[in-house]
Amino acid sequence: MPDRPTARALLTGTVVHGAGRGRGLGFPTANIAADPDSPVPAPAIYSGWLVRRTTGAVHRGTISIGSNPTFCDTADIHIEVHCHDTTDEFYGERVGVWFVARIRDTVKFSSPAAMVHAARRDVSRSDALLASPSGRRALTAVHALHRRTASL
Repeated sequence: MPDRPTARALLTGTVVHGAGRGRGLGFPTANIAADPDSPVPAPAIYSGWLVRRTTGAVHRGTISIGSNPTFCDTADIHIEVHCHDTTDEFYGERVGVWFVARIRDTVKFSSPAAMVHAARRDVSRSDALLASPSGRRALTAVHALHRRTASL
């Protein structure tokens, strides 16, 4: 059952190149290098909104924070956002991520196919959470924050 993160953190950072596995599996992601002072929630799968700082465009997203245990290629923590409503590439762009709810723990799957099956469920859950009253309130807050910071 999804739950709320302890704080609705706004993570900020820059989109960087990743390994490219998400695109190959049908789930392209924006890999984010978080700003040093930006809060990064605990490893898990989350639902949230991604804001493109330069344009103000807001995208529905499913966010993975973790070490990619299915592929066991590093212990480093990665922040990846699969945008549900665009396949645009954001390389080099400044973005903000607003977390709406925690969906589940990050786990190691028996195969990439099993991970893709779970990712499809995660995106479906994320869409439902973003459409909920809590998700819509978070979207309103995202727009208000962007208007405030854009006018500085």
